[in-house]
Amino acid sequence: LQCWAWGKPRPLLECSRAGEPFPAGELRPATRAHAGTYVCSATNRLGTAVRSVTVSVSRECRGGLGTGGC
Repeated sequence: LQCWAWGKPRPLLECSRAGEPFPAGELRPATRAHAGTYVCSATNRLGTAVRSVTVSVSRECRGGLGTGGC
């Protein structure tokens, strides 16, 4: 997942899944365990913006990224 925000002052970005911090932007193969709702929030002194996305995984990648196994 990728999550980004811009503003002045620059916002602090935080992403989570099931209440636990989630490092957005890291490439990795998706498994069914990654299914769920992800929430990203961007906060600065002027306020907070929150977005959520629900991910479902219908097929797992067995060969890894870039190996032709997906």
